[in-house]
Amino acid sequence: MTNQAMTHFKSQVFLILHQSQVGECFSYGEIATLAGFPGYARQVGQLLKKLPKDTKLPWYRVVNAQKRISFIEGSEAYLRQKERLEAEGWLIIAGKLKYKDQ
Repeated sequence: MTNQAMTHFKSQVFLILHQSQVGECFSYGEIATLAGFPGYARQVGQLLKKLPKDTKLPWYRVVNAQKRISFIEGSEAYLRQKERLEAEGWLIIAGKLKYKDQ
């Protein structure tokens, strides 16, 4: 990917996250597709991994394709993402996300 394409990809991913609403949750692949780069799910993960801890972007709304948190269960990162998702109405049942109204 050229620098220009990477800059565009990054800005699209961040824009999608910025515009996401409470109650929405996406897979890495869905974000990549919405950004216009289908097949770039891993790159979405790499972008999110590099975000500063104090970011205002709702990175926690992005999970894997099985609707599971990708961090190791019980880790600090897992618990931080789980807490934020639960605050927005998500339940985690047998490791999978389910929205409270579904």
